[in-house]
Amino acid sequence: MLRRSLPVLSLALGSITATNLAATGTPIYKLLYSAPNPSSQGAAPVTLFEVSPGLYYFLSSELGATFGPSIFSIRDGGSPKLIYSLTASPQVLSQSLVQAANGRLYGGVFIVSQKDGYYYSVSASGQDPQQYQTGKWSSSWAMTAMPGDIYDAVGTAATQGPQSYGLARIDEDGKVTMVHESSPAGGYPTGSMKLVLGADGNIYGFGSQSLDLSPPFFIYRLTPSGEYSRLLTFSGTYGVAHGVSLIAASDGNLYGTFSGSGANNTGFIYQATLSGQWQTVANFPVQGTAEGMSEPGSLVEASDFALYGATVHNAIFRYDLATRALTLAYQMNVNNLQGSCAPCNFIQAMDGKLYGTAAIGGPGGGAVFSLDFGLPKPLPSIAQMTPASGSVGQKILLWGSHLLGASSVTFNGVAATSFQVNSTQAVTAIVPPGATTGPVSLTTANGSVTTRQTFTVQ
Repeated sequence: MLRRSLPVLSLALGSITATNLAATGTPIYKLLYSAPNPSSQGAAPVTLFEVSPGLYYFLSSELGATFGPSIFSIRDGGSPKLIYSLTASPQVLSQSLVQAANGRLYGGVFIVSQKDGYYYSVSASGQDPQQYQTGKWSSSWAMTAMPGDIYDAVGTAATQGPQSYGLARIDEDGKVTMVHESSPAGGYPTGSMKLVLGADGNIYGFGSQSLDLSPPFFIYRLTPSGEYSRLLTFSGTYGVAHGVSLIAASDGNLYGTFSGSGANNTGFIYQATLSGQWQTVANFPVQGTAEGMSEPGSLVEASDFALYGATVHNAIFRYDLATRALTLAYQMNVNNLQGSCAPCNFIQAMDGKLYGTAAIGGPGGGAVFSLDFGLPKPLPSIAQMTPASGSVGQKILLWGSHLLGASSVTFNGVAATSFQVNSTQAVTAIVPPGATTGPVSLTTANGSVTTRQTFTVQ
């Protein structure tokens, strides 16, 4: 059973900052939150996203005698607020949380004693908890919100027979459908790494030949209709001791990291095209030539069209997509006082700053922090519009990024009188009277975007 939690919890806040960026060009690190100790409720933050401009939610994966994994909200400079907590008994594990296109929060749970799991959802305010059974399958912590549905890598516990893994789709009503079941010959989707939506509308993920991350490694493709195939296979042996990453970038390609191997055995960044070709685009330097610049474990694209990520040695790196230059952007404390990047996961918020989580390190039990590199505020983008046709009164979904705070939606210049911002990726709008066939535009405080796709008024 799930339970409603107390509304507020006092947590330790930090004040570790760098010097002023505008004055010196030095990035500003700011600690937003650290639990009092590694066993406190709110410790081990693993997932972070923005729900409205300046308001962030994170999932704390720590569990104790009286609490389970918990969802908190926090503002820059504010105190954290407990939104919802899972029950402590039986012991449950959770390391995934997403906000779907309907605005609700969805997470995956593994029950330790029963070797079983379920999915759950709550409203953004923590109300109306719902629980969805998965049968023999449990989340592998790869949950990713897509237009209309959530996708996840799933697995079975050894006590229920031979271990197996696959891919599942969870619709907004909580119905769980297995869309692909792996076999030893076909390899396994890798958990603990989110799936990504490609520019072609297909879903991509990283896989390995066995459950213990053994080569050959590969990138797989899952179509909206559920067809599974390998996009490419990495020939050779590559180091993954500290993990891998995969993102879909604005240039239409996939980018990822291996934490080992490469020219200097310190890791590398690769580019993969959607036609199935891949190449190394940057090798990390010989260990010791740049403090911490080895063994990468995360990636995110920012508004300067560069990739940022963290290494296991707390270096924040920058890879320029245009020049292919790999540089040290910021060196976090190597003694983990600002958080231990094993790993650190990032988003870019509406204010242009990068916000990250570190499950361990910091002054207490992990860290939620921001890094201000002086980046431009991100413009809204729209990747998909569904459906692409309809009559007046039809509800459509605009799916993209950085859509928070949308102030207007227009259909070929005619303003929608009813629209709703459901997440940073999802806005729903009603086709207004007088609308004609043409593109749809959306405006936020950061700028406007117009769909390449035409909406056909029927």
